[in-house]
Amino acid sequence: MTEHTNEAINAAGRPEGVPLVLHVIPTQLARGAQREARALADHLDSPGVRNHRVLSLFDGPAGVATDFSLDHPGGSAPAEGFNLRLAIRLRAALADFAPAVVVAHGSEPLKYLVPAMLGRRRPLVYYAIGTYSGSDRRLQFRLWKHLVARPEVVAAEGAEVLEECVTRFGLPPERVALAPNGRDPEVFHPRRGDGESIRPLLMFVGALTTGKRPDRFVEVVAALRAEGRTLRAELIGDGPLRDKVAGPAGAADVELLGTRSDVAEQMQRADALVFPSRPAGEGMPGVLIEAGLSGLPVVATAAPGVGTIVKDGETGFIVGVDDLSGMIAATARLIDDPGLRSAMGRAARQHCLKHFSMEAVGEQWMAILAPLLDAGRSRPEPT
Repeated sequence: MTEHTNEAINAAGRPEGVPLVLHVIPTQLARGAQREARALADHLDSPGVRNHRVLSLFDGPAGVATDFSLDHPGGSAPAEGFNLRLAIRLRAALADFAPAVVVAHGSEPLKYLVPAMLGRRRPLVYYAIGTYSGSDRRLQFRLWKHLVARPEVVAAEGAEVLEECVTRFGLPPERVALAPNGRDPEVFHPRRGDGESIRPLLMFVGALTTGKRPDRFVEVVAALRAEGRTLRAELIGDGPLRDKVAGPAGAADVELLGTRSDVAEQMQRADALVFPSRPAGEGMPGVLIEAGLSGLPVVATAAPGVGTIVKDGETGFIVGVDDLSGMIAATARLIDDPGLRSAMGRAARQHCLKHFSMEAVGEQWMAILAPLLDAGRSRPEPT
């Protein structure tokens, strides 16, 4: 476990007087939100001007590099309930760090940062990375509405998330800003070399949950094989549906790779990505940006944010959320036509370079953070 002292912060490269922006993630699992937090902190870090560091709350496999970790037990299921001891530990860590601004990447860090920062006059930014997927029961909804109202700024990952924050949760429009998802194009890039795959590789990357629907990916592969197509299929990720998916995946010859820290390298091996997610919880799926920068065409459901990343018919195909036959047919087109795959992959790379590179999204993040950094300098931490 990392020591939480001012000396530890200074050893990590924070000279006296340089403001710290602390990005908080739930675990070090190599999932989209965690990968984005790391990429964003690295891009915005400016030695001698401002320091951006990443802190994880729970223990678990170290798929994403962090600067600090509380390593609190429970990383296998961090979203279950609320752990008061973790909130107390986080409050103590924040007192040591004295960050100028804190960024909660997702709902789980926000749940702990709001109570941990009570009475601490430091700006909090909530990065809303998806639409609300919780219960509509009055108590849970009201609690979440209260939490979302606490940060100084809510950075909404996509247009649908921004609209929900204003219309459903009642946040003043001036406190909500659009902050698109982004990735480093030097990390996610097309594979080197020429030539087409004799057996095209279809890939799924995501948590094995009901929302991400890995079982739908297996259904698509099984249908393509039943139609006589020759292909390879791999599923990257882990989660509660792993045991349920394992049997059908084996029958459909889908290889389960589990959680991987080398997602970028794995995507360079692929020929197309299938994204069968349900709408709830999505905002601007980072895996689609990763695929686009990697030169992969995608077949995706019409979940929030997908239409911003995927240009239907140009960089991939968008199908209805429950349109299984449409997903099978669109995927079959990519399998059958190497030229179409290549053309869509090139177009996807160019589109994502223009709109979703870290260079493109970094300016929007600095517009959010700059006034908060000024406020943080002018307000001393209470003793």
